[in-house]
Amino acid sequence: MINPQQWQRHIEDSKDIFFKRRFDIFRAFEFSINYSLFYNSLIESKLIEASREVFGTDSPPGVAIFSFGAPARKEMFGGSDADVAFYRAGNDTDKELRLREKFVELLQGFNFTKVDTPIWGTLGDIQRYMTTSVTEANQVMEAQFVCGDPGFGKSVEQLRASLYDKDVIARNLVFQFFYFDQYYTKKASPGHLNLKYCAGGIRDLLFPMWYAQLKEGIDRNLKTTALERGLNALYKDGLLSNKELIDILRYSSSIAFIRDEVIRLTPGDMDGKLTSQKAVEVYQRRLHLFESSQDIKRLVEKSRRKIISAKAKVWEGLCQYFAASKSKSWNACFKKALVQENLELPSELENDEVINTARIWNFSANSAKQSSYYIKNISNSDSWVVLASLLSNPHVSGNIIDSIIKRRGLTPGYEYLLEIAARNPNLKTGTLEFILEDDSTEPRFKKPALELAKRLKLWPK
Repeated sequence: MINPQQWQRHIEDSKDIFFKRRFDIFRAFEFSINYSLFYNSLIESKLIEASREVFGTDSPPGVAIFSFGAPARKEMFGGSDADVAFYRAGNDTDKELRLREKFVELLQGFNFTKVDTPIWGTLGDIQRYMTTSVTEANQVMEAQFVCGDPGFGKSVEQLRASLYDKDVIARNLVFQFFYFDQYYTKKASPGHLNLKYCAGGIRDLLFPMWYAQLKEGIDRNLKTTALERGLNALYKDGLLSNKELIDILRYSSSIAFIRDEVIRLTPGDMDGKLTSQKAVEVYQRRLHLFESSQDIKRLVEKSRRKIISAKAKVWEGLCQYFAASKSKSWNACFKKALVQENLELPSELENDEVINTARIWNFSANSAKQSSYYIKNISNSDSWVVLASLLSNPHVSGNIIDSIIKRRGLTPGYEYLLEIAARNPNLKTGTLEFILEDDSTEPRFKKPALELAKRLKLWPK
């Protein structure tokens, strides 16, 4: 069995062997692809260990382990999270719960930034999140089978394939363009550059992957990085030249490597916050890879520009998808929603999720006030992207936020709305207390609310 000390030594030794020359940082994803194979071996080893203790067998029946996040995208380095989906056929029997607890416990000793294992995981859960949510649906869409019951793993993949819908992916993409850009501003700080959550940062590497899902479907046996698959999809559609594809991939690889180095030098930093001092420390740690600490900063900025250009191409390709798949009337209204604050929609498009999402994100303080009737009416929607857009808008009133959270926030499939609401400056104290007093949802969904309550000295009571 793999032990934590051997694991860490192997990762450091492997990096020292692989990254010998300055230009090797442009090949960092070659390292991450191979690292993912080693990671999968670790996951399988710990599942066997847990299964022997709980079930008395090497492979637990009706349990399939899938990776998601960076491990599934093959973009994982030593400082990444261990993102593991624990899918099961049963309804949380005592043995399944014990197996999950033991499996997570065995992973805690390895130096991941965190072990992320969502509590949900039945076929019913998968169907609910794929048909309702965006965040959790993304996890299912990118998930890759690692180990466990292969028959049940196939059942998960068949269910996912049956629920695949291009229009849903396109809808989600529109929301995520707006949502991530706003989220980056909330994570920004004058003291550092957040290499994960910034324009052209690591999180923006998701957009080409989502584009590939839109145009080419789900890849259940990913052989390269999800980013490379996405860039190839853009290339096939004539949105990138071969030179642009190679440049974006090379520079994305370098910023991913630098972020991992920053995380390793900063215990507790899960994003990769680059400061002048951290640039010096990375340079001193890898003298053979960089000319100076300023070289690191220049490389990061050039990488960001390359990634931003790829994201712009994804938006261009998304608009082409809409032009080909939607009516002229729809496309005209969509374009207006992107730039026009007060928009009258034809009756057949009044409930369109994509157009309403674009319209809500475009509200200013003045137009939100003028559109109070529309906002109140649309807040009764059951569309996840519409409700999430309302909760994200800083000009939507606390009363609207309160009504959405109390009506839908605790409903399975909608729990991530609790996180979004907690970041809105108009959140009322009563709504915050409502979120904190709930004990029916996973603690992860209440983390931003708890952090806010502590800042306001409302918690602990």
